[in-house]
Amino acid sequence: MQTVNKSMVGIVGALEKALAGNNLEKMAQTMETFERQFENLDVQSEFVEGAMSQQAALSTPEDDVNMLVQQVADEHGLESRLALPNAAATPAAGSAVASSDDDLGRRLAELKGR
Repeated sequence: MQTVNKSMVGIVGALEKALAGNNLEKMAQTMETFERQFENLDVQSEFVEGAMSQQAALSTPEDDVNMLVQQVADEHGLESRLALPNAAATPAAGSAVASSDDDLGRRLAELKGR
């Protein structure tokens, strides 16, 4: 960050000199330098953000995440399926869908009978 700060001080100084002397060529060069510094800073900040997010994802224990999910679910009266890959294999979900289909079929038959 100190390197960026020093670079910006140099750019501002050069731009002030170019403005004072009405040197358009020097102003254009200074602005190009500023743009390069800004792009470099953007790339560096994206890299740091990516590294930090990966580190946070890797350092969070799975048990802590599961406990937090369960706590939130309990607070809101929801069921949570912490074993998400196995959640599709539970018979409750299949029977609820079948029961819903049967109910819809029965209601459709009643409407057709009218």
